[in-house]
Amino acid sequence: MENNNANREHKKVAILMSTYNGEKYLERQIDSILSQNIAYDIDLIIRDDGSSDETVDILKKYQEENNNIYLILDKNIGVVKSFFALLEYAYKNNYEYYSFSDQDDYWLPNKVSIAINTLMEYDNDYPLLYGNCSKLVDQNLNDLGSVTQTQRREITFYNTAIQNFCPGHAQVINKKLAGIILDRTKSYEQIYVHDLWVTASASVCGKIIFDNEPHTLYTMHQDNELGFGKSRIDWIKQHIQRMQKNEAKKMAIQLQYFAECYSDDLDGEAKKEIANFIDSQKSFMRRVIYALTTKFYRQKSKETFMFKVLYVLGKYNVVKN
Repeated sequence: MENNNANREHKKVAILMSTYNGEKYLERQIDSILSQNIAYDIDLIIRDDGSSDETVDILKKYQEENNNIYLILDKNIGVVKSFFALLEYAYKNNYEYYSFSDQDDYWLPNKVSIAINTLMEYDNDYPLLYGNCSKLVDQNLNDLGSVTQTQRREITFYNTAIQNFCPGHAQVINKKLAGIILDRTKSYEQIYVHDLWVTASASVCGKIIFDNEPHTLYTMHQDNELGFGKSRIDWIKQHIQRMQKNEAKKMAIQLQYFAECYSDDLDGEAKKEIANFIDSQKSFMRRVIYALTTKFYRQKSKETFMFKVLYVLGKYNVVKN
């Protein structure tokens, strides 16, 4: 761990960024974080996951110029483990709030202050997650005229179990939720996406506050792991790509593991739903019946329909027929 001011006090907000070969958009994102309008102390903690381009040189330059940037240079362990390593470090250093950041987006000036001020309206001894939608922009930050997923229905575990509704780049959590996540999570091997894990944790153990106003510019470019479609054709292409990546099965494996880690927190109805989700995979007819009766849903009706179709087709199968 490298830092320029190890004795800083009154740490309040930790911005957690994992980088990997992000030289193209990294400086723009860091500048947007350093330009946040907020009355509280912000520390930017960056863990590089073994970059081979100019990313590390860029990070070192920023660290030399800013005493609130902490840099961890480490081996490649993948984005999920990298973000959890950041959360573990920040939690040990007693921050009150934790904000996840991608390396290629752009934060509007009041992004962090709106999130923190919103969270401060609630009891901080209760596990809290704040999220917001984002404007879709091209690589030059030109507005593409669309936003990421907005809240249309109540956010419950039956939603977060199967939908990555609140992307990590928009997530801010308090210390109470961070502690629960780190305590419950036994291993990171079966976690496909960390932000879905965080959202599901909040839906079971605490409260999710979602803001339909965009405070982040989400950059659409060819290097995005999973982008957001702007049109019906994009939506179809996106689902085909996710099918090719076996995303549904990976999410089902994560859900099964989540049920194990959060067994003491899930109520009886939620446990029953997860058990039916797994057991009904054993035959085509049982999958059809489950699809017609499941409590799981997504924010949009067409997304819920697609979930049911993929389930019937066996794309969520984690058990052999």
